[in-house]
Parts: sequence; C-alpha cells; structure tokens
Amino acid sequence: MSRCCGSVYRSRIYYYQIDSDWKFFIAPCMMVRTRPIKAENSTRGLGGHRDTLQLHFADESRAVTSPVLVDVDRRPGVGVVTLNRPERRNAWTVAMQSGYYAALAELSASPEVRAIVVTGAAGSFCPGADVEALTVYTETGTTNPLAADIEQPEWFPATVPKPMVAAIEGPCAGIGLVQALMCDVRVAAPDARLSTAFVRRGLPAMHGGEWLLERLVGAGVAHELLLSGRTVDGSQADRLGVVTECADDPLERALQIAQDMAERCSPAAMAHVKRQLWSTHRRTLAASVSAVDEVVDDFLSSADVAEGVRSFVERRTPRFAGLAAATPFPGESP
Repeated sequence: MSRCCGSVYRSRIYYYQIDSDWKFFIAPCMMVRTRPIKAENSTRGLGGHRDTLQLHFADESRAVTSPVLVDVDRRPGVGVVTLNRPERRNAWTVAMQSGYYAALAELSASPEVRAIVVTGAAGSFCPGADVEALTVYTETGTTNPLAADIEQPEWFPATVPKPMVAAIEGPCAGIGLVQALMCDVRVAAPDARLSTAFVRRGLPAMHGGEWLLERLVGAGVAHELLLSGRTVDGSQADRLGVVTECADDPLERALQIAQDMAERCSPAAMAHVKRQLWSTHRRTLAASVSAVDEVVDDFLSSADVAEGVRSFVERRTPRFAGLAAATPFPGESP
C-alpha cells in the first residue's frame, strides 16, 4: 500500500515516503498532508545535502527515510528536490519516479517557487535504474507494470513551466542522466561521472535519452556517447556540451543560478520561453516568429513588462509577480 509522509510544517521541507517490497513493485505515490510532525536529528552529507532526517509523529515514535526530499527554504523563491536513497547511491526506482514527479507537480503549482534545483544525496546524483529492479525485469521480461499508474507522463519534467537546474555529483547514468537532460541547466562537478550506459546493459536508448541528447549536443556527439555507452567526467561533459558548466560545488552554483532567475526574471516570461524552446524543433523559423507575434501584445500590456522596464530604468531588481497556481504545460509533450 502506498503512503507518503506529509509536510514538516515548521521547516517547510516536504517528504514523500512510498512503501515497497524488495522487488520495487510499489503502488503510485499520492500527495496528502498529515497531522503536523516534528523533525529531529538532521544529518548532512557531502555538499550540504540532507541525507536522512528522522521524523517522529507527535503521538508515536516512527523513523522515516524518504526517497525524495523537497526543501523550499534554502534560497528565496527556489525549491530544492533531492533524490534521497543514499544507501543505493540514489538508484532509480518506480517509487522514486512517483515521488519525484509528484514533488515537481507541487512545486509547479506553488506561486512562491520560481525556480527548481534537482540534486542527489550523499555526493551522488543517480547512477541509473536500481540493479535489483533490473534483475527482476530480466526475470519477468517486462518493466514494473505499476509505472503505468504514475499520474504524470515519463517526460513530465520537461513540461514543468519553471526553470530547472541540475546539480550533478558522482554517478549520473542511464535514466539518471535523462532526468538531468530534462533540466534546463546542468552544473556538474569536474569529477562527476556521466554515461548513457544503455547499450552496456543490452538496452536501446530509453526514456527519450536519444532525443534529448541529440537536441542538446548534436548528432555527432550523441551518436558516439549513445553507441559507446562510455563514461565521461564532468569536465569532458562540459566540453562536449552535455552539461552547461563545471563547478567544484555544483549544488551551490546551481542555487546561485536558480536564485538569480527567481529574483530577476519574470515567471510568466520564463514559462513561455520554456514552451517555445521545447516546441521550436517542430516549427519553421517563420512559424516561430508568427507564434510569438500572436501573444506579444498580451505580454506588452502585462504588469511584468511594465515592471521589467521600470526596474531597468531605475537600476534595481525587478519585483515580478509569481505564477498563480502554475501547472505543467497542458496536453503537451516536447
């Protein structure tokens, strides 16, 4: 039976706990709020990540470790999502996917959150699918059927209307790399290890990895990385264009980028730019120009444009309104 643990109201960190057996055949996550709980014995891992947090109900003692953590208090206007299975280096499971997508949906709907950082606990982003789950799949000849019950589509992160910045440390491979590729900006540690990995497990490129990689780095680099499945470090990934930049502390740099967007950029304009970027390959140049011409008057008459111009003239940080109950792009896929 699926269960998620509600909100830690005082620290405004959200925890999603999904029960599963060792085969990872779990039911989909549900977003619910429970009675208030208090957090104790917080521990931090490499790079300041929250690795585990012992949670206790007020009327009973019960420790919970969640596969996905969300912190909305680290920087103003920035939500931080942490993949949190440090005992498995944050290897991907259906439980993690359900919790991660549910967290993104909640952050998308929060007017207070204007940018999102995605990272992993304990110095690891995500090495790909959990090998124990993969072993079960080889025995059954199919993937976990309960993945079909997750409310959001597999490409859901690409539809989030707010900028997403990935902070990559340690291994980032297979479906873990795909999740990073669906973010708008990727910051990697120089010694991070990135790989498509699929062909080295006997698999075709999955989860849209080939579409994303070719779009970001071009056909030549995409073909080589996908067909070889080789591992590149963060510095090589930067030179190849797989990541946006390298930083010794990728989480801190990702937070800086996200905070700058949250403070200085119009949420409505960023949402529209993301929609443009994800759909531009389906249109000609003329169609792209015509599409923005259809909506530019709406922007020009908006409070955001007036504030953007006024703040520029007055040489101050703009004060843009948040997106009111923003939702992912409806009925669209990249």
